[in-house]
Amino acid sequence: MPNSLLILLRRLAALTLAMQLAACAHSSTPQLDPRFGDAVRLAMTQQVRDPASAGNRQPADGLDGPSAHAVMQRYRASFVEPNGQAPQPVQFMLGGGNGK
Repeated sequence: MPNSLLILLRRLAALTLAMQLAACAHSSTPQLDPRFGDAVRLAMTQQVRDPASAGNRQPADGLDGPSAHAVMQRYRASFVEPNGQAPQPVQFMLGGGNGK
């Protein structure tokens, strides 16, 4: 390669790098609505039944071991044959649906 071509490529690479760095340097904080995220925070607080439960170290009351095991077995078996029905075949209809 001629020496002038190498110099041109180096200058082009330096210019490209400088432009990329200049683009990254101009980052400003976006001006968001003051209520941005309120809907998410509200939904999260509405889904928590007892916010103080994290500090409660007492075990939860519930099912005994054999009953919980039977419930889980029935739950898992429901995915093997849901209600004894065969799965419906998937049908794709392309076009306008007028039978042509």
